[in-house]
Amino acid sequence: MTADTVSWSELNVENGQYDDFARLAAQICAAPVALVSVVEAGQQVPRASIGIQASVAPLEEVICQYTIAKRDLLVIPDLAADARTTTHPLVTANPAFRFYAGVFLAGVDGKPLGTLCVMDRAPRPQGLTDDQAGALAALGRQVVTLLDLQRERSRFEAVFNSAVDYAIIVINRDGKITDWNEGAHQILGWTPEEICGRDLDVFFTPEDRKAGISDKEMESARVNGRGIDERWHLRKNGDRFWASGEMMPLRGPDGELQGYVKMLRDRTEVRLADERLEMALTASGAVGLWDWMVDTDLLHGDAHFARLYGLDAARTNAGLTMEEYQLHVVEEDIAPLRAKIREVFDAGADFLVEYRLAIPGERLRWVECKGRMVHDQHGEPVRFSGTAVDVTGRKDYEEQRQLLMHELSHRVKNTFAMVQSVAFQTLRGTDQAVSMALQSRLAALSRAHEVLVQTSWSSTTLAELMERVLRLEAEGERFRLTGPDLLVGSRAALSLSLLLHELATNAVKYGSLSVPQGFVRIEWCTDGDTFCLSWREEGGPPATASTRTGFGSRLIGMGIAGARQSNLDYTEAGLRAVFHCPRTSLEQD
Repeated sequence: MTADTVSWSELNVENGQYDDFARLAAQICAAPVALVSVVEAGQQVPRASIGIQASVAPLEEVICQYTIAKRDLLVIPDLAADARTTTHPLVTANPAFRFYAGVFLAGVDGKPLGTLCVMDRAPRPQGLTDDQAGALAALGRQVVTLLDLQRERSRFEAVFNSAVDYAIIVINRDGKITDWNEGAHQILGWTPEEICGRDLDVFFTPEDRKAGISDKEMESARVNGRGIDERWHLRKNGDRFWASGEMMPLRGPDGELQGYVKMLRDRTEVRLADERLEMALTASGAVGLWDWMVDTDLLHGDAHFARLYGLDAARTNAGLTMEEYQLHVVEEDIAPLRAKIREVFDAGADFLVEYRLAIPGERLRWVECKGRMVHDQHGEPVRFSGTAVDVTGRKDYEEQRQLLMHELSHRVKNTFAMVQSVAFQTLRGTDQAVSMALQSRLAALSRAHEVLVQTSWSSTTLAELMERVLRLEAEGERFRLTGPDLLVGSRAALSLSLLLHELATNAVKYGSLSVPQGFVRIEWCTDGDTFCLSWREEGGPPATASTRTGFGSRLIGMGIAGARQSNLDYTEAGLRAVFHCPRTSLEQD
């Protein structure tokens, strides 16, 4: 038998213990040969032997197979006379074995673990005495206990060394390292052979050694049940790394301290990221961090949060009640703020709210708060965490921009009114229909302008544009609108307003809106990169194409944003018109 027939963890169990069992079995039974063996993968693997040079063999080739089959004490007084063993090599050899007695070793689950047996070169018609049989069985139970301990240790070794993300270090009461897992090897650099027997503080920094941090950590673990470890440590090569972990005491069944176990995790990247964030926050001075702890119902904020809210930094760090942290919140903003907080605690909603702070001696300040509830592994809420940002500058800008847009809107309205007046005066005495058509088109553009002003002349929703443009052409119920609420850029908004106005005007004069029961069905959608708009007049007179091509006809023919993808069908049921354009044209400002 060679060492590679057993696992590394099993070799850690002293073979001398099995030798003792074999020796005792031989003495108890007055036999020259004794063997302790286990069953592994269909083979008999010796653990200890007295009086014989045992080796690994297939289970079906060994005498112990019959003990395992019987699952009890098996005595064969004369191996040469037993049909099962008469031709076995041990029986036909010279000198031969003639007597065998073995006990079955079973695990707690009843599965075979192996056998403990004795043999003699002379037959024993009387077998074993009752005392010998009883003692051999008792000895077998002790072997089972040792095998169980061995397997428990094997499982422990597997778990101990599989946790490679964690350094797990076992220390005795004097602070000497006694065990060191693979995670500790990978994180700190030392092998178990290099580190075991050395003081715990070997991987502590010089300043922490001087301060006796390792001793304090052991004292905390011993007195309080745990010692928290959040600090810089040293690797074998001298590099520093930030570790997060804790130390716990190891106690025996009687509660006596036997040592300590320390667990560490390399959190250097997280620590450096936190330091970079802290530097960024310090540089900006505008972002505050806060944690609302569920168990204490107190909010803890950093120095930036305290400065932002006009509060004492130390008091804020220690924890504030809701009333204390909302001390300077403008009174009319408190109710909606607390309603948002209640949504987080009651329904787990994300938190996003803006409100004002009236800090004595300072101008009115706007803050934007974002946060969410953090839960533990059982789904229970632990803390409500987030950020507070000073958005006063943004609010000032938005207010100024809104004032400018309103002023611009007022001036453009005056310009539209002047243009309409000039057009009316210029066209006085000409065809009244031409004058009215021009003025109505200018009015459609004015309405589209009003819609765009609400969004700072960037974009608007298609539904809002249609409602504004069409509502003055006919009663709202005369239009049936169906489609997604898409965003429309300023260029497409102006084009659509003129197109819809022209179609609606024609429907009022000649189409479905010229009769009480008629209506227009307007549908729109997107198909990949294409936008499609459908105009269907229903309940009115048959549609007929105009015999002349005026400005309105040319405007409709240009389609949406000049795409010139228009399809008009004049049917008995009314006008059917379909317009297409690239979606990018619809969204273009």
